[in-house]
Amino acid sequence: MTQTALVTGANKGIGFETAKHLLQAGYRVLVGARDQVRGEAAVNELQAFGDAQLLLLDVADLSSIEQAVQTINAQYPDLSLLVNNAGIPGDMHKVGWEFDVEELQATHQVNFIGPFALSKGLLPLLIANRGIIQNISIPIEPLDFFNPFAYTTSKAPLNVMTKSWGRAFEKAQIPVRIFAVMPGGVTTDLNGNMTGDFMKTPAQAGKLITEFVLDGENRNGQVINYDGTPSVY
Repeated sequence: MTQTALVTGANKGIGFETAKHLLQAGYRVLVGARDQVRGEAAVNELQAFGDAQLLLLDVADLSSIEQAVQTINAQYPDLSLLVNNAGIPGDMHKVGWEFDVEELQATHQVNFIGPFALSKGLLPLLIANRGIIQNISIPIEPLDFFNPFAYTTSKAPLNVMTKSWGRAFEKAQIPVRIFAVMPGGVTTDLNGNMTGDFMKTPAQAGKLITEFVLDGENRNGQVINYDGTPSVY
């Protein structure tokens, strides 16, 4: 039986590669993209690997999220996997006090409020199909070499959501698993296509992310590192 997955921000980068690996694993994949032209181009390429279909979705826009939820309920009631991949970093070079409130609001909207609203909207389907919510996240502990204020403060509530929902799912015996993956440094547009020995390619990250979905391990409520170990914060 075919399973359906939604990957947000799937027209490029990590999302595209995650969609590709899910297709190769036999999923039908809804390619979440906010731009129709770029989304269609990605779908045309991904269809070489399986049943890829475009879903117009802008996680910065609550009305777009609501429309996507309605479309999925009507057309894809077998949805069993949501990958909240779409994200923006904000300015990765400013120190915290240099940000305007509006900049932080925009980053938090995409990195937390949008995934929260989408996950909430699709939760009844995911419950019915005993599904999985997978959040793509980052370490939130400020370090000398990694301290992007808008990025980390907008991913922190996503990590809290992961742990909080996971605990509540278990307590209420809700048949949904939620976990977050921190794939480590990945060369993408988000970081200006930074390269180095410590960086992964999008293909490597997509493979890693998909393997965590397929390996059968119960990581409910965990925020995990790229090596599978749970975070300690």
